[in-house]
Amino acid sequence: MLCHITRPDSVVVEVEVDPKANGEEILNKICWKMGIIEVDYFGLQFTGTKGEVLWLNLRNRFSQQADTLSPCRLRLRVKFFVEPHLILQEQTRHLFLLHVKEELFKGSLRLDMMQAIEFCALLAQAEFGDYNHNMANYCYSQIYGQEPSHDTINNICWRHKELEGVSQASAEYQALQLVSSLNNYGVEWHSARGSEGQELLIGVGPEGLFVCKTDFTPIERIMYPVIQMATQSGKNVYVTITKDNGDSVVLLFKFISPSAANGLYRAITEIHTFYRCDTVMSSVKMQYSRDFKGHLASLFLNESIDVGKRYMFDIQRTSKEVYDRAQRALFNARMTGTECGSMRDSCSPSSSPLRHVKVAREERTCMSCRETHILRERLQRLKEALTCALCCEKEINAAFCPCGHILCCYNCASQLQLCPVCRSEVNRVQHVYLPTCASLLGLVEAKYVTYNAPRGTAISENCDNKEKSCQM
Repeated sequence: MLCHITRPDSVVVEVEVDPKANGEEILNKICWKMGIIEVDYFGLQFTGTKGEVLWLNLRNRFSQQADTLSPCRLRLRVKFFVEPHLILQEQTRHLFLLHVKEELFKGSLRLDMMQAIEFCALLAQAEFGDYNHNMANYCYSQIYGQEPSHDTINNICWRHKELEGVSQASAEYQALQLVSSLNNYGVEWHSARGSEGQELLIGVGPEGLFVCKTDFTPIERIMYPVIQMATQSGKNVYVTITKDNGDSVVLLFKFISPSAANGLYRAITEIHTFYRCDTVMSSVKMQYSRDFKGHLASLFLNESIDVGKRYMFDIQRTSKEVYDRAQRALFNARMTGTECGSMRDSCSPSSSPLRHVKVAREERTCMSCRETHILRERLQRLKEALTCALCCEKEINAAFCPCGHILCCYNCASQLQLCPVCRSEVNRVQHVYLPTCASLLGLVEAKYVTYNAPRGTAISENCDNKEKSCQM
């Protein structure tokens, strides 16, 4: 089956998929084509039977959710927005910025005049490079909502000139950094009606729910700690919250279809889990429903059978887990690419006119590189184990008392009142002295030199050259 997937920049990418494939296979194919490793930030959208915009459930079959007429049409969109410094790939950051531009044009994100001037200048630098009066195109009216004055255009041009020499990647990073400070950054919007029939926009973000009018004027803000429960019944979603006086209030939101209602129900659970949980609980991963055929099969055959099973949520990793996974994937990809390249160069039969003399030397050199790669992978795992689990930058050097758990650096530990592992109260924080990553690196290098020393001067020199291409 042929799929046409529209990227945020309106470019359509064509992929061939199995009609029985689940959504995750389709997303992986399109991200692989684009060279994106940080797949978990993205999702696929499609249009429902009543015009509602829905997220494809990546754990379920595509044929169970959308029309399978070839070519089917999907949209690649950012599902979970994170801070720019947490994005490791330039391709991912570029797609984030394109999606943010759509939100600005739509009006869900709003900039003041000074922010709009700065953002327009950064966009011009990212898209066109250094200032040139013949090519600069400032989309101020779409972003700010009104036509720019002559003074505003001059201010944008002046700011654009100041950015001379700034690279595209740096300009995109600064633009994302500017937008990420806005209140509605990362909020997913759903059209609904209130209990009295008034049209509303329900936003689900990292901090909670936003109830707004259709022009994004805020009505009410509901933080996650006050939400007791969210349930879906047909076209309705019920959100139970706790008021300041301790009373429970149920908010009703009505949608045009059960699928649209399910979209809000999914968003509340998945976005809360992604941003505010350490890991995805099994109760979220394993929640599912069955169709009639699957229900009969489970009654007469086996309850654990997968026939007709549809998972409610497709989230599999939290924001911290996605960041850690992307770091490891990028490191492994970089190491594999370097190693493979060096091995191809060193082992190619045509790389030297004296290949019949050097072949044994080259084989032993390649073996040495592989062993070095294994040692460096072990070092990387040790470095990750000795890195603070909270800031992910400094090394672990603190223990919680009296429980004794060692998890983070002293700066992070001193800000906690409860132990993140056992949830017991922290009386004090004790400095501890674990082996540093630098000392571990020294051990690996010493082992590498010791292993290669008996092989002779010529081999060692060759290995030293290979080692330059194997550096992390």
